[in-house]
Formats: sequence, C-alpha cells, structure tokens
Amino acid sequence: MDFREEIKREAATLFFQLGVKKVKMDTIAQRLKVSKRTIYENFRNKDTLIRDTIDFVQKEQNDINKKILNESDNIIKAVLGLLKNGSELLSRINQLYYSDLQRLYPNIWDDKIKESKIHSCNLILELLKKGKREGIYRKDTNEEIIALILIQQLYMLSDQNVFPGTRFSISQVYENIIITMTRGLATAKGLKLLEDYQVQAEKTGYA
Repeated sequence: MDFREEIKREAATLFFQLGVKKVKMDTIAQRLKVSKRTIYENFRNKDTLIRDTIDFVQKEQNDINKKILNESDNIIKAVLGLLKNGSELLSRINQLYYSDLQRLYPNIWDDKIKESKIHSCNLILELLKKGKREGIYRKDTNEEIIALILIQQLYMLSDQNVFPGTRFSISQVYENIIITMTRGLATAKGLKLLEDYQVQAEKTGYA
C-alpha cells in the first residue's frame, strides 16, 4: 500500500466514525503521525480527499464483491455473502457521515450517488439474470424494474425521516430490504436454499 492509500484508509476510518465535519486535515495528520503539509502534498484539499476516499472504499468493496460472486456455488449463497459484507461495512458507519456529506458537500454526494447507482444497477441486473438462469429466481419478473425498485430502497437507508437512527440501525434496514426482496423473487428451489443457508448460519454463529 502506498502512502496515498494509507491516507485514504485512515481518512475513511475517521469519516465513518466521526462524520465528515469533525475530521480536519490536522486530525488525519495526527493519526498518521505526519505533518498537515504532508497530507496537503498528496491531496489538494479536503474535497479532493473526500472524493478519493469514497472511490477508494468503493473499489475495495467492488473487489470483495467480485471475489464473493466468483467463489459462490449459486446466487443465493452469493447474495448472502454480499449481504454480510455490506452489513459489516454499514455497521461501521456513523449516520453523521451521510448527513454531513449531503449537507456540507452536496456536489460530492450527488456525483458519487449517481456513480454508485449505475454500478449497483449493473450488479443487481447481473445477479437477477444469473438467478433466473439457475432456476433460483422467478422468470416472470422484469429485471430492470426490480433493480430500480431495489436501488431506490437502498438509497433510503440514509434518510433519517424514513429510518431514524434512534430506532433502526442502517445495517438492520439493509438486511431486511435484501432478505425480503430475495424471498419475493425466489422460486421454491431458491427458498429452500435460502432457508438451508440461514439455518446453517444460525448453527455456526454467522447469522
């Protein structure tokens, strides 16, 4: 890992824990035990660092998701692996991170949401088509409509008016959306696989 990546990893950790507003360039420099000047030599300003950090985290998640897809025997196992990975990431993110981005950096938020929606749509379409080929998802569904519905649901996760953090954790909402959608799409074969994996997960403590 080069030093720029080390900065982005540390910045991501701090942004997720404290929100974007509270984390200054000084804060990151102190955590890395370098001067603030060193941070600015690698990133022109905080806006640039935020953008690059989001891209860094997204690439890491994409690589993990590709590995999960490649190593899964079927689409249900893949979805549960993606769900576990997504839930673990969301459980580390303070709600302030999302609200700070939307309020203080709306241009970055809008740009990255658009990019993420395109990527998410492509991934969901791939999963739905693969699930149909495997006989795990029902063939009488429209992949594009399902993908758009799911994306809209997922991007409500950070909406405090819909899911206030005082009542729901983001990872809890995420898990309920994915499991409910998966059950609704599944054939009898798919439901049996889902139930089998969930029983196995409860027995091994990975539920």
